[in-house]
Amino acid sequence: MRRAMVLLGGVALAIGAFVLFYRGPGQPFIRGYVSDVSATMLVYAFLGLLWRTTAARRTLATAAIAAAVEFYQIVGMTPPGIGGVLVGAFPDPWDLVAYAIGAVAALAWERRLVRSDDQTG
Repeated sequence: MRRAMVLLGGVALAIGAFVLFYRGPGQPFIRGYVSDVSATMLVYAFLGLLWRTTAARRTLATAAIAAAVEFYQIVGMTPPGIGGVLVGAFPDPWDLVAYAIGAVAALAWERRLVRSDDQTG
């Protein structure tokens, strides 16, 4: 499972780098939502490396962290400076959809890689 989480983290970082440097059509959508998907995948990967629990609990914890970020935006408690850049400053209900997509994609990634490891090893 560790391998799956390291690879997932790498994919999430690669998507994040793409989002950061992308300047083409649909840039606001890519920046606003694809970045949320990749950030959620990265949180899931970190939890997978740090917390040995079931995939379902990891998915719920990831969703709870994402929901907390959105809640802090709603009540205006985003941290100043780089913290605000990392968690965002403006609440958007569509962010919750992006977070859900990221959590489900991370879960599917883990199940796929762990299953393939079990079959080969």
